[in-house]
Amino acid sequence: MNILRGVFEVTARKNLTIADIAQHAGVSIKTVSRVFNNSPNVRQQKRDLVLGVARDLGYRPNISARQLASKRSFVISHFHDNPNTDYLSEIYDGMRRACSEQGYYAVAEKLEAKKGSYRAALLEYLLRYEVDGVILSPPVSDDEAVIREIEKRDIPYALISPGKKKKKAINVFIDEKNAGRSITEFLIARGHEKLAFISGLDSHAASREREAGFWEAIDAFSIPKKNVVRLSGNFSMRSGFAAFDKLMKKAPNVTGIFAANDEMAVGTIVAALRAGKKVPEELSVVGFDDSPFARSMWPTITSLAQPVDNMAHVSTQKLIDWIHAESLEESRFEFATQIIVRDSCP
Repeated sequence: MNILRGVFEVTARKNLTIADIAQHAGVSIKTVSRVFNNSPNVRQQKRDLVLGVARDLGYRPNISARQLASKRSFVISHFHDNPNTDYLSEIYDGMRRACSEQGYYAVAEKLEAKKGSYRAALLEYLLRYEVDGVILSPPVSDDEAVIREIEKRDIPYALISPGKKKKKAINVFIDEKNAGRSITEFLIARGHEKLAFISGLDSHAASREREAGFWEAIDAFSIPKKNVVRLSGNFSMRSGFAAFDKLMKKAPNVTGIFAANDEMAVGTIVAALRAGKKVPEELSVVGFDDSPFARSMWPTITSLAQPVDNMAHVSTQKLIDWIHAESLEESRFEFATQIIVRDSCP
C-alpha cells in the first residue's frame, strides 16, 4: 500500500501545474505566473512563498511554455574567444549564479574569428538560437562588427573589460592601466631594476592597457630602458614557458617578471625551475587575475586580483534588469583590484 502511494505521489508531481502551486500557496494563478516569469510586480514575500511551495512539491516550470507565453527565450549567452580556462570559468560561475536567481539560463559560446572578425560566427549563432541578452568578454568585447550586429537587433548586451566603453551597453571593468602600474611598482619596490613584461594578445585591449601601466611605472621610477625587456605571449601557459626561454637568450640577468596573466606566469615559473632558477631567490614573478593556478601551484604566485566572478554576476544582473525594464538606466560599473602577495614575489 505504501509502495503504491509512493508511485502515485511521484506521478502526481510529474503532472503538477501552476494551478496546483497556486492552490497550495493560497495565491492566484496569475501571481504564480508572474513569479515564474520574473515579473517585477510581485512582493518578495509572495515570490518566496510561491518558489518555496514549487520547490517542496518538486515542480519545474516548463521552459517552452514560459517562452511561448512571454515571447522570451530566458537565455543569456556569453560569447568569448579566450584560451584562459580559469578566467572563462569565473565568468560562467558569476553569470550562472545571476541567471539562476532570476530564472534564466546561462550559455557560453566560443566564437571563431573569420577574416579578422567574429561577426560571421555571431550571425550563424543568432540564426539558430534566440537569446534575450548577450555578454561579450575580451577579445570579442572589442569587436566593433559584433557590437554593431547586436545593436542592430536591439539585443541588450554587456561588455566585460572593454577597450572602449559603449553608451548603449552595460560596461563592467577595472582600471587596467593603473592595475598594471601598481603591480610593476610592487616589483620595483622590492628592489628589482632589471625587469621583463610578458604581454597577452595584442588584440586584447586589456593586455595593451596593462602594458601601458608597466611602462608608466618604468618611467616614473627612471628605470633605464636597457634594463627592460618586452616579450610576446598569448595568455596561455605554453606562451609563458616559451617567453622565459627567449628571455634567457636576450636578458638572462632579469630578476623581476610581470606576466599579463596568471597562466603565463605559471609557464614562466615552470620554465625557470626547469632551467635551475630559484623562485623567488633569483627570479621574482608576478601575474594578473588571481586565478586558481596562482593559489594552488608551487611556489604560489603573487598576483593582481580582479573580481571576475563578481563582474560577471553584476553584468548579468544588470542585463536582466534591462530586459525587464526595457531601458538602460546605468551603463558603467568599475571594480576595485588588489595585489595578493604570495611566494613568487614576497
